[in-house]
Amino acid sequence: MRGAWFSEPGRIEVRDLPEPRIADPGDVVVDIRYAGICGSDLWTFRGLVPHGEGGIGHEFIGRVREVGGAVRTLRPGDTVIAPFLFSDGGCEECRRGLQPLCANAGIWGKDWEGAQAQSIRVPHADATLVTLPWDESEIDDDLARKLIPLCDVFATGTHGVTLADVERGDTVAVIGDGAVGISAAMAAARAGADRVVLLGERAERLKVAEEAGALTLRVSREESPVPAVRELLGGRLPDRVVECVGMQAAFDTALDVVRPAGSVGFVGVPHGVGAIPPMRLFGRQVRLAGGVAPARHYLPGLIDDVVHGRLDPSLLIDRVYDLDDLAEGYAGMDGGTALKAILRMA
Repeated sequence: MRGAWFSEPGRIEVRDLPEPRIADPGDVVVDIRYAGICGSDLWTFRGLVPHGEGGIGHEFIGRVREVGGAVRTLRPGDTVIAPFLFSDGGCEECRRGLQPLCANAGIWGKDWEGAQAQSIRVPHADATLVTLPWDESEIDDDLARKLIPLCDVFATGTHGVTLADVERGDTVAVIGDGAVGISAAMAAARAGADRVVLLGERAERLKVAEEAGALTLRVSREESPVPAVRELLGGRLPDRVVECVGMQAAFDTALDVVRPAGSVGFVGVPHGVGAIPPMRLFGRQVRLAGGVAPARHYLPGLIDDVVHGRLDPSLLIDRVYDLDDLAEGYAGMDGGTALKAILRMA
């Protein structure tokens, strides 16, 4: 088979790789139809997160080719979608819907083979994969653009809204104009928020957020956004804030703009974020919660909403590439000309 191979920062290519084989009775082998390029893959591509030479990628949909002897819920020919990490499904944390805390959890392309490839071996397959109500022949570019965001970015945005405790009638600010931020803005509206404002730096991405129904505010890292947020919201600050970047400036902005006794959910993986002085939260009675999204927990409901037309996150995917054009896809996302790209594996 063929798949992406990360060699060193700034260098990624397509190589011939060994075909995956069943190694454990709970495994399945999936032939991947579409895979995503995620913004978090850029941390590796840019050399900001250590990553050895090897496969990469953690978002995919495909068709089950082979199943291990202990697999009970999947059979060859099933069309499936994967969350960005696998988990065993049997521990207390998995049963609580907190699969990232599973002792046997791992992320594709980090703790396992990369998913930007034509096939992959999936461990703990019964607990990890979710079957899709479409035949493989029905999975085209348009449907893939609706489904791939569910593997990670839309589930992560949804988790940020959950962590921020967004309720019906709330005013919500989202920090970050990437795919996760725009997903969080959509998720906040789905949770019943009265007003959602997304803060970002790129005009073209703010337009996408506006298409998704959010108010937008273009901000600069050099200036406090608080006065502009107050003006936009009629003199008040938002009840809830979802931070979707993971950098110090974004974290500071989230804590600055939330109203007293409000709450902040953060799902941007922190990179270089300093310690938070307790009085910064205590003095304003701000609640703060963050963590890795349990995408497997959210997937069944999100898929059902796509099936019944209640959710269409396809506007998050603005580029579709063939596997041979992998390097072009990374360059587009790295340079900011693409919001999020997916790869055809056929």
